Amino acid sequence: MKLRFPVDALWAQVNKMGCSKREYSLNHRIQTPLPEIVTSKKGVDVTIDEVDTEFGLLSCNGAQVVLYIPDHGRNVDGVLKDASTGRRVHVADCTTLEQMRQKNRFQRYRAVVNVTGDFEVFGFSMLSQKSVEGTARLQVCINCLKHLNYRGYVTDPRRQSEIRRSFSLKDFFAEHSTLFRYLPSSFIERKEGYTPDWPQISENFRASKGYHCESCRLDLGSHKHLLHTHHIDGNKRNNQESNLQALCADCHRKQPLHDYMSIKSKDMALIQRLRKEQGILGSAADWDDLYKLVDPPYDGLLRYLKGAGGGKPEIGYEITDANGAVVAEVEIAWPHAKDGIVADDEEKKVLEGLGWKAKTLKVALREFREKR
Repeated sequence: MKLRFPVDALWAQVNKMGCSKREYSLNHRIQTPLPEIVTSKKGVDVTIDEVDTEFGLLSCNGAQVVLYIPDHGRNVDGVLKDASTGRRVHVADCTTLEQMRQKNRFQRYRAVVNVTGDFEVFGFSMLSQKSVEGTARLQVCINCLKHLNYRGYVTDPRRQSEIRRSFSLKDFFAEHSTLFRYLPSSFIERKEGYTPDWPQISENFRASKGYHCESCRLDLGSHKHLLHTHHIDGNKRNNQESNLQALCADCHRKQPLHDYMSIKSKDMALIQRLRKEQGILGSAADWDDLYKLVDPPYDGLLRYLKGAGGGKPEIGYEITDANGAVVAEVEIAWPHAKDGIVADDEEKKVLEGLGWKAKTLKVALREFREKR
C-alpha cells in the first residue's frame, strides 16, 4: 500500500514562514562520544568486578586497559626511586586477579589506556612525613604473561628473561588492536617525520614490488591500501631503497620499530581471507607459518596447542554456505572435526548454530592455565 503525503503543500507553508531548505543526507553518521576511559589521561578508578575480561584481556567500555593500584602506601619513596619495587600492572585476567576475587579483596584499582609505561603513584613518604605523588615505570605482572603465554613465555622458558625485559605496552596494545573498538589516541597515524615526496616514493616502491608483501608474499594489487612501505631502520627520512620494504598491514605491525602500528578487525579478516585464497594459508602451512601469520592475540594459545601435541589447525578458516557465501570466520580451526576457537561468545553461538564445536579465546587460555 502506498501512502501519499502532501509534500508540496507542506513546503508552501514552510515558505510562508520565511524558512529555506537545508541540505541533508540520510547517510550521516551520528558520532557517539568517546567513553571516559579513552579520553582520560589519568584513567578511571574501578574495582576488579567492574573490569571486563573478554578475550582473557582487560577492558572497559570497549577499550583495552591496564589495571594497577596507584596507592603504594609507605613504600612510595622506594617506588619513586626504583620502580621495580612497585606493584605490578595487569594486562590480562591472570591468577593474581582471580585470587583477589576469591578473597573478596575488591580494593580500588585504576584502569587506564596507557602505552607509555609510566604510571601515577602516590603514598605516605617516610622521609618527608607527608603524602607524596609522582610517576613510576611499573613492571608488568608475570602471571599475566603466563596466562597469555605471551610470545611463548610458558612454552619457551629459556626466553622468559628476555620477554620480561623487552615487554612494551605500546607493542602489546598494537598486537591486540583487532579485538577492541577503541584504540589509544597515540595510535592515530603520525604524518610528521616523512619527507614531502614520501607519498610518491611509497607508491613507486610498492608498484616496483608488484604490490606483493615481501614478508608473507600476499598479493594486494586489488587492495593497495593494505600494503605499506616500511622503513627498516625506523628513520622515516631514510628513503634509500635498501631501507624500504613492502609489507602488508599485518606484517608491518609485527616488525621492530613499527611505531604504534595497529590494524582494524575487518582489515585483518580481509588479509587472512586473501592469504587463504592465494594458498599462503591452509592445511599445507607448517607451525612456523602459523606463528608468523596468526593474529597476535592468538599466538600464545597457538603455542600452547603445539606443546599439547594436538593436531595442527588452520588459521583464518572460512565457513561457506551452499552458494559459496562466507557465513563464519574461525581464527583457529580444525575443519575435519568441525572444532574451532573464536574471539567471543557471539561468534561462538554462530559457530555452534552451524553444527560446530567452539570455545572462546578466553576459555581456551583459562583451560591451559588450569592444566599447569
